Amino acid sequence: VAALARFVADAVKDDQGEDTTTTTLLYEHKVMYVDYEQRRVLVRSNNNNNNNNEDDEFYIPYDLLVGCDGVRSVVREALVKRHSTFEMDVGDIFQTFKAVHVERPPSVTEASLHLLPDCFPLMQGIALPETGNMLNLSAGVPRNLFDRIPQELKSDDPKVVAEYVKKAFLPFELVDYDDFARQWVGQRWNRTGQVHCNFYHSTDINVVIMGDAAHATSPSIGMGMNTALRDAQIFYELLQQHKDDLQQVLPDFSLKRVKEGNSLTDLAMHLYCMDPKAQFIETLHLVGRSILHKIFPFLIDEHPQAMIGRVKYQLSDVYEQATKLNIMSKHRRINDGIRQSYFEQTTGMISSKSKSPSFFKQALLVGGLAILVGGTLGYVWNNKS
Repeated sequence: VAALARFVADAVKDDQGEDTTTTTLLYEHKVMYVDYEQRRVLVRSNNNNNNNNEDDEFYIPYDLLVGCDGVRSVVREALVKRHSTFEMDVGDIFQTFKAVHVERPPSVTEASLHLLPDCFPLMQGIALPETGNMLNLSAGVPRNLFDRIPQELKSDDPKVVAEYVKKAFLPFELVDYDDFARQWVGQRWNRTGQVHCNFYHSTDINVVIMGDAAHATSPSIGMGMNTALRDAQIFYELLQQHKDDLQQVLPDFSLKRVKEGNSLTDLAMHLYCMDPKAQFIETLHLVGRSILHKIFPFLIDEHPQAMIGRVKYQLSDVYEQATKLNIMSKHRRINDGIRQSYFEQTTGMISSKSKSPSFFKQALLVGGLAILVGGTLGYVWNNKS
């Protein structure tokens, strides 16, 4: 949004650098409330003084309101209030992660993103090339497994982290392990949210949501920003196609983008499995299928992870492939069960000491019941005789 604002500010200047439009940029302000009945937005200045000046709050009228205001979107609340058919949920990604910006190693291409399954024990990673020959390297772990990751990764000593990463990080060799370690130690473990919505617009109140307001997600597949930028591109194309007729543009936007936004959030959540054994099997599946696809491209379909970020595939195509291969349904079942169990234990609904009966106990119980039923039937039969 800030980059777009700077672009607009530069684009409306003439050759002498004079502003040629009435564009107003309100930095250091935030939206407090959408009065959709009056088509206006209540804005508050981030004024640090506590004088409660009336000028610090004011309304701005709108013709079209584009909500790119993040996970806790105020603009999205207008859709909740206006439409009883609007369904959305805001939740936690159930991941704890760290991200560092390091020099891109020569062995890592700058032309594509890189998924790093099991880059550390119990952790999944992703590497995103950046400008300036840099690499954004993230690694995360499901919250229920955080206590089981190597203690070296939790250390506050950069030397300990650097030595461990040299030994344990196998996808590629880093240029500067000490720099990685300093950044890793210098930040807290992060968490973020995710958003699902069943539509992104309202023609009744001329509101549309994009980016994190519509489909916030985890960084696990590295497509959050790309999807947000694609939202803007599609919206621009629709404005041209329908000659700025919002009654056609807004429904078409939801038609094209809701499937992509929900594919993004579901893939980020369920393309990986939170159960270590199941994820290990899926990693073997990824490697094996990728090799076989190269040898027999017309017989063996690609693994969905290999499709992410490629121009010819939309995220809905990746989601369909992951569903076809039974990855989504299997991982969703396991992941949802893990998250529910974690919630029940952390809230005290179920004691952490409470465990299901062991296989031996279950077998003993079944055997005992069989003997009891058999004895009862034998008793009844003898009495009849």
